Amino acid sequence: MASEDKQNQKSRKLKGAKKFKPKEKEDTQDNQSKRKAAKEERKKEKKQKKGRIRYIPVWLRFVLAIILSIVALAVGMMVGYGVIGEGDEPSAVLDRSLWESLYDYIRGK
Repeated sequence: MASEDKQNQKSRKLKGAKKFKPKEKEDTQDNQSKRKAAKEERKKEKKQKKGRIRYIPVWLRFVLAIILSIVALAVGMMVGYGVIGEGDEPSAVLDRSLWESLYDYIRGK
């Protein structure tokens, strides 16, 4: 019975499989000093690297985005009213009187 158990255990093992043996760490003074030196060099490199130079500051980008959005809205309204729609002049869409008459029409006055 004991011989059968040993054979079962052997058959369960993978053929040719080796046991995992972790490598022993070499904590010599020389290796530690090399690691410390490498770590210090990486720190120095990080300090020496300068950040990205921005030619246009973030606040100016924000302002430009708002201005370009307003210009795109105005151009879109002019094309829609004057070219695609039945309006006479494209610049008429920017007149206050046109918008007042539309507002009055919507409100039922």
